[in-house]
Parts: sequence; C-alpha cells; structure tokens
Amino acid sequence: MEIGVWTPKAVASKTLPLEEVRILPIGDIHYGEHGCDVERLQRHLTWGLDQHCYFLGLGDYLDIGSPSNRRIMATASVDLYDSLKDMLDDAAEKKLDELKEILEPTRGRWLGMVSGHHHWDFQDGSTSDTRLAQFLDTRYMGDGAAMTVLHFTTPSDTKGDRHGYLRIWYTHGAGAAQTPGGIINRLERIAKTFFAHFYLMGHVHVKVLEKIPWIDITATAAGRVRWNSTNRILAVTGGFLKGYEMGRKNAFGYPAAGYVEKKMLAPTSLGGLVLYARPYVTDGYMKIDTDASVG
Repeated sequence: MEIGVWTPKAVASKTLPLEEVRILPIGDIHYGEHGCDVERLQRHLTWGLDQHCYFLGLGDYLDIGSPSNRRIMATASVDLYDSLKDMLDDAAEKKLDELKEILEPTRGRWLGMVSGHHHWDFQDGSTSDTRLAQFLDTRYMGDGAAMTVLHFTTPSDTKGDRHGYLRIWYTHGAGAAQTPGGIINRLERIAKTFFAHFYLMGHVHVKVLEKIPWIDITATAAGRVRWNSTNRILAVTGGFLKGYEMGRKNAFGYPAAGYVEKKMLAPTSLGGLVLYARPYVTDGYMKIDTDASVG
C-alpha cells in the first residue's frame, strides 16, 4: 500500500466560521465508452476548481483495457507484428490525449491516483494511468489501496499543538453488490482494521455515504484528559458513465444497449462527492472536523 503526505492550503468555509480543504474524488469516468457523460464531468471539474478543491483519482479513467481484454492481449501479443502493437498503442494514446485535454485545467491539484480495472498497458511498461498521473503532476499510488495523509499546521502565534493529520484511505474497489448496505460492507470491514477519517471506494458507480462517530480520549504527560470526537466517513464515490441511453445504436446502425442495460442493473445517479476537512485549535491542540456531501 502506497502512502503519500501532502500539505494542502485551506480556504474559508462558506457555511462555518472555519477554514476547510475541499476534495473531489474522481473515478469511473470510462472515457471512450459511448455513455461517458463528458459534459457532466466538465461541469463537475469546473465547479471544483471554482471552489478551490483538490482532486483524488479512484481509477477507471479510460474505458479501454478491461482485465479480460488485457489477458487476451497478453496472450495474443506473442504472435502480433510490432507494427500492429504500435498501432494499438497509438490508438490508446489518442484516447488518453483526449482525456488529458479535459483534465488539463486540474493539473497540480491532485492528491494522488490509483488504478482501477480499466487501463491500457503500453509496451514500455507504463500504463494509461501512470502516464495520466505524470501529466497531472501527481503521484501514481498503485493498483491497490492507498493512503493520502493531509498535514495541517496553524499560525505560529497559536498556542499549543500546531499540527494535525487527516487520513484518507482509498481504492478503486471490487464486488458487484447493488444495495447500499451490501456496497458499503467492504469499507466497514476495512474501517475495523485501518484508521482513517475517510474510506473511499469507486467501481460500482453509485454515491453512498455512511458516517461513523469516532470518540478518542487521550491524556497528556501532566495527566490532563482530552476528549476528541469526529466522524469517520465511508463513501462510494459515484461515476460518469450512463447506464441507459435512448437511441443508442451499434456500428451497423441497429439499436444496441450498453453493459448496464444488458445486465438488468439499476441506473445510478451520475456525479461525485465533496469531502470537507476543517482543522481548528481548541483546548491547546488541533482537531479536524470531517464532512461529506453528494455533488
């Protein structure tokens, strides 16, 4: 598991007399698939930039290269001419360049990116995800779980402990549950093992939030007892792929449904979430208030 530490810049909250850091988890874009809602994604990103948000990548940015596709390609590539492999790489790079153009305004605002199930493996060992992370000036955090730690400091004239750390545990996710309880169950199991303020998962294209109160009691060397309470938030972060479309047709012009419709899966509400981290000093040490809302 990769762990990265960032020192974000907080801005004034619009609802509370505090400063806050706003984060938009972005995943399950599936760019290149017919149902990718590019306009909604662009509106979401523009709103995030206007609100001084940071971004966090949860995988499946491109639709190409599912696990089964990559297995087939790995087997077939032994017998393919280099020219054909180059052509496939070029086609994947073209789609990646189109996605880069959409995400370009967010460069330098990403707190890390993990891979999902859909990506392209290039012949040089890089992937569409590693190249995308490099383009966005962020750290590629691997193809499993990752932890992003946000380090907060207070002005030097503040008395007491001036440091605080917020932890975000995130992964692309797995599983095929369709009820909110079944979907969030995997994160509940993780929350029993890893401590974090946010636990994030993509993959299932829905938006689900669960808040778990966390109460911590510590004592100083002088025997002073401190009481700290916050919410640990479990969240499934949504997506931008339409499941049902009117008038969709295949390459020959005949009516054709997408994957979601063929599998009789329920349509989901597209879009994402907004995470809030609000550091403040009380009783001589820093606390971090957490919250989240559906975007």
